[in-house]
Amino acid sequence: MAFRGILILILLVFVAHRISAKSIVCYYASWSAWRPGRAEFQVEYINPHLCTHLLYSFFGVDDTGRVTVLDPWLDLDDGLGNIRRFNELRNINPSLKTLASIGGASVDSALFSTIAASPTLRTTFARNVREFCQLHRFDGADIDWEYPGSHEGDNVFYDKANFVLMLAELARELHGHGLLLSAAVGASEYIAASAYDIPGVAFYSDFINLMAYDFNGAWNDWTGHNAPLYAGPSDQNDFQRTLNVNHSVNYWISQGAPAAKLMLGVPTYGRSFTLANAAQNSLRAPAIGPGYEGPYTQNPGYLAYLEVCGDFLPGTGWTRVWEPVQRIPYGFFGNQWIGYDDQESFAEKCRFINAYNLGGAMLWAIDMDDFAGYCGTNFGLLQVLNNCL
Repeated sequence: MAFRGILILILLVFVAHRISAKSIVCYYASWSAWRPGRAEFQVEYINPHLCTHLLYSFFGVDDTGRVTVLDPWLDLDDGLGNIRRFNELRNINPSLKTLASIGGASVDSALFSTIAASPTLRTTFARNVREFCQLHRFDGADIDWEYPGSHEGDNVFYDKANFVLMLAELARELHGHGLLLSAAVGASEYIAASAYDIPGVAFYSDFINLMAYDFNGAWNDWTGHNAPLYAGPSDQNDFQRTLNVNHSVNYWISQGAPAAKLMLGVPTYGRSFTLANAAQNSLRAPAIGPGYEGPYTQNPGYLAYLEVCGDFLPGTGWTRVWEPVQRIPYGFFGNQWIGYDDQESFAEKCRFINAYNLGGAMLWAIDMDDFAGYCGTNFGLLQVLNNCL
């Protein structure tokens, strides 16, 4: 009887672990295959055991509701066969789920709005998404409309309701064929209040990828962290105090999103600025524009972690500051300033996920992590999530 009791206890512990396990949703930016030097990222560099879901970014859509391939030479078997190679990662980890992410910056918000406003186009789009997933052997689709209500046009005032109608049609089509549906959404209350019927989005989505970053950037004339966990003493008004992970998550939950469906977005990049005065280098210091572009991402005001961690190695001249209230690092060197995430801030956000019992984490994007271990452990940020979740 004692032995049987031990077996039952072991089984209960195993079941409890399986129930409480969190998801780790990893976006893969397919264009990273074309990055120069050590930032070039091929599908085969992905460790398929570090993510529960892999999302291939991005595919487009045209005005007929047809899903489009944006880089045929890279993606299709006539060229490099990236999609096939991506989905073959499930041969290494059969538990892995792969999704086709449709939208992002590649799709005009007004185009999504037109599709969502038309019953015929909604049906056509849903059918085309399902057929695209089946043709290319994805396990489902992710819709990244950035953002409902954020464009000019006749339908803009109906985007919030029409987005739910579009998700309903997608859910009917995809779920009817055993496929998954997720939605990538703006996290801040400022965006979410005008863009989303949150209970409706949550009802039809299997999970929600909460883009809890880009709270601050070089579009402002002061420095601010890309993804602070909490409001901080440098925030100067009520609006600035909403630009953080904690406020955003609490807003989504208060508006009807089940915590278990929320995947907290954590960024593998930072936002940089050029300071107006190098001697003023704190949070909310005056800035005159974006920081210098990185050698690999080549985008002013934007640096991948694999670029940042190299710059902040001892002896480079950069000063790293840990902000204890917001639980994030920032750094400065001369007139350059960056607010970014590292392993310490990832651990803080992981504890936040567990404390709120969220569904898991979402990583944008796996290809900007220190995947080759240039600054330490391979996939150093993603490993933090795995160790914690």
